[in-house]
Amino acid sequence: MNMKMLKSILLFITAVLLCSLGFIYWRLLESRAPLDGTIRISSLSKEVTIYRDIYGIPHIEAESHRDGLRALGFVVASERLFQMEVTRRLAYGELSEVFGPQALETDKLFRSLTLKRAAERVFELEKKEGRFSQQTWDDIQAYFDGVNEFMRTRPRPFELQLINVRPRPFTPIDAYVMTGYMSFGFAVPMKLTSLLSNLAKDISPRKLNELRNFQISNQKVSLTDKFKKSEGPFWKEIERFMTQLGLPQFDGSNAWLLSPQKSASKKSLFVNDPHVAYSNPAVWFEAHLKTSEMDIYGHYLPLIPFPILGHTNHHAWGFTMALMDDMDFYREKIDREKQQVIFNNSPVSYQSWKEVIKVKNQKDTVLEMIETPHGPLLNAVLAEKDIAFQWQFLNSQNNPVKSLWGMSRAKNRFEFENALKYTTAPGLNVMYADPDNIAWWIAGNISLRSNPNSDLIFDGASGQDEIISFMRWEDKPHLINPPEGYIVTANSKPPGIPDTMRGDWQSGNRKQTIIEALQSKNIWTVEETKKLQTLNYGQQTPKILKKLISCLQLEDTEEERSSSVLEMLNLWNHHSDIDMVAPSFYHLWNNYNLQNLLIELDKDSREIFLGSSYAWIFYERQILEYDCQKDASLAEKITDAFRMTVNDPNSTKKWGDIHTVEYIHPLGKLKPLNYIYNVGPYPAPGAYNEINNLRFKIFGRSFSATAGPSSRRIIDLNDTKLSWGINPLGVSGNLLSPYRTTDVQRYLRGEYREQFMDWPTIKSNAAHKLVLK
Repeated sequence: MNMKMLKSILLFITAVLLCSLGFIYWRLLESRAPLDGTIRISSLSKEVTIYRDIYGIPHIEAESHRDGLRALGFVVASERLFQMEVTRRLAYGELSEVFGPQALETDKLFRSLTLKRAAERVFELEKKEGRFSQQTWDDIQAYFDGVNEFMRTRPRPFELQLINVRPRPFTPIDAYVMTGYMSFGFAVPMKLTSLLSNLAKDISPRKLNELRNFQISNQKVSLTDKFKKSEGPFWKEIERFMTQLGLPQFDGSNAWLLSPQKSASKKSLFVNDPHVAYSNPAVWFEAHLKTSEMDIYGHYLPLIPFPILGHTNHHAWGFTMALMDDMDFYREKIDREKQQVIFNNSPVSYQSWKEVIKVKNQKDTVLEMIETPHGPLLNAVLAEKDIAFQWQFLNSQNNPVKSLWGMSRAKNRFEFENALKYTTAPGLNVMYADPDNIAWWIAGNISLRSNPNSDLIFDGASGQDEIISFMRWEDKPHLINPPEGYIVTANSKPPGIPDTMRGDWQSGNRKQTIIEALQSKNIWTVEETKKLQTLNYGQQTPKILKKLISCLQLEDTEEERSSSVLEMLNLWNHHSDIDMVAPSFYHLWNNYNLQNLLIELDKDSREIFLGSSYAWIFYERQILEYDCQKDASLAEKITDAFRMTVNDPNSTKKWGDIHTVEYIHPLGKLKPLNYIYNVGPYPAPGAYNEINNLRFKIFGRSFSATAGPSSRRIIDLNDTKLSWGINPLGVSGNLLSPYRTTDVQRYLRGEYREQFMDWPTIKSNAAHKLVLK
């Protein structure tokens, strides 16, 4: 081949490559959200105007409320349609149709959860009993009219073109199923109940009790037959795939309310930051909607037309996970010939049907489904068969979408409280503030049981392990305008819950840290509240560190070599700031300590346990409640972990070098698309169980932040026209949007941006104006 021909070939390849890149770039530009101009929409009755502020947040002004919802649906679809479609497929168990057999186990799990079937059962019962809200349904339909109009009239997002998917029209039932997916994101028992039951016969009752997050004194532990050993890794695979897709799972939250007596403005102050696994696009879609019926600033899940978090001119609301145990597992005795199950010591009929999962490039997978009085069997996903899953989300009385609809429309505290009663799951600490009142309620069923061991597998046949009843609304713990002048929730055990009741509660560290801060001064300003919400500190850190150092049993030569390390730790201010080395050493030492303390567990069990909130409670208990002087084994393990930390090269790096955050797009798992779609990694402040709760997975010594504040919001009820917030990324999910990564650096620096509700300011300073006719 002569040089001339070689040059021609190279020029041809270059031209083809440039044309391909140009075509992709054009497709990406084409699928960006429209920001300016005029668009005609067939479903509108009157004109709607959408203003974008300098951060890209849409402010929608409509005369008709339904037109406002249609416009909201159109705008959300323009920014998040790929996210909406992938999340819907996950919740329905339809990922394999697009992604192939690697998604099959996840599809089996979500089909087994029967989310759609449960929603249809709720509607059927409500219509039969005359409780069905046609107005709520029609509002949802108006929102999806806007979504579907966008799909009919605008180019598909490039990501959907890339995976060759044309979404079917969205319907109101999609919103209900999405609340099920959101609820499943709280599902601590799905992993830990099976794990603890699996361990129950392999370790001593004393050790089993140490692993449980909450211990009931003088209580006999009812041990059940263990799960097969292959069960544990299965849950690890499910978690891995959901993480790969970048789909959010709820992980914790902080919230506190200050009454007018503790607020500088003399009106209530609302503070909330729900903690969710990091995703790309971001979890929440922020939008401001003004219609003839309401003026509301909301944080929306893209498949739900009513804000999960929000505020109006007269009230604000948000949540943290209540973590009441609303999931139970029952080992059933099934007679398939007679199609019966033993329930309360008597045979009763069960329901059965088939679920068909379409798999790309393979034959359909057919699941044989059975539902007992306890719930659906998890035979498609568990190694052990005939385990029924009883989940309060599947309760036929459960309608969280109706609760969300009522919360945003409430005119006062009493209407807001009544709206919460439609929800049996997920279990939430719901936080409410208006100018003169602060309040907290637990939304969701609180089960009363004769057997408190709800973190183990129950016997489905005997009738001795059934839920006796649910706590009445008026008997549930709650607070309204407490004399202390504040209310704090942070996923720990709520006050007023009986000692004989279990839950999946997290450590009380974050809550106590916030309370100590609020008690340190009488009056709080918004600026002081911002500093507290982004504080890289937890009050247990100095206590744990002091105990660890006191337990060290180093040789003289070791102590001399380690003197600089010990001096650094003693001088440390206990904050996990990115430019410090001490937090790197401290968190690594904790990691090695935990692995030494759990050496009795096999690798898979240890990994699942260390990925849960139970691990830190176990660790606090082991370190703070045991005496190293009396327990030589504990001192030996802590000293051995110290040596391992000293020899770890990460122990001399700054915290921001090893504690990083990367926002991973579903397509960013595929190289080289990771360089195009993923955002980061960036140095990340904070740490697990600090107020700025950027959580990392403990097992495997990876300190990449996997979850953290999905938004930070501060609303002074003295003037809701201007509040403060931030999210980890930006409002848009479009790759070439100027608003895709607007918030990233502010978020990591602990800064905030304005949340505007003043319409003259919005209109006069709008960065974009789009008119829908």
